Amino acid sequence: MDYIAWRRKQIQWNIAQNPLVITISRTEKVETEGHFEEVKTQAGPFSVRIFPKGQRYPKEVSDIAGTKQVDEGWGLLANYQADIKAGPNVSDEFDVTGLGHFRITAVYPQVVMGQIAGYQADIEKVV
Repeated sequence: MDYIAWRRKQIQWNIAQNPLVITISRTEKVETEGHFEEVKTQAGPFSVRIFPKGQRYPKEVSDIAGTKQVDEGWGLLANYQADIKAGPNVSDEFDVTGLGHFRITAVYPQVVMGQIAGYQADIEKVV
């Protein structure tokens, strides 16, 4: 077995230990005729693993719409076929029954020999 397939199999095994199926609601800002327009789409479903990481405590965040509490102490693991994004022009969000509403804040491709083996992501729980 080659190293890329071996690493993908490891990531899939890890997800299978505590899998959750999520469907992502994506909002992208796309330039259209000289202005930006918000385009809403869905991606998935994807089988992922959500896990607590670091210090988990809610904090209050202010934005244009008002204030909200977020808990940044969460991470996500997905296989190489998942379509997850994070950035200034895209917002991926999803709900998990029993856990709540989450937003993906950063995506880190797990690259092996120039090919993606999986994705690790920082996610925040919106309280």
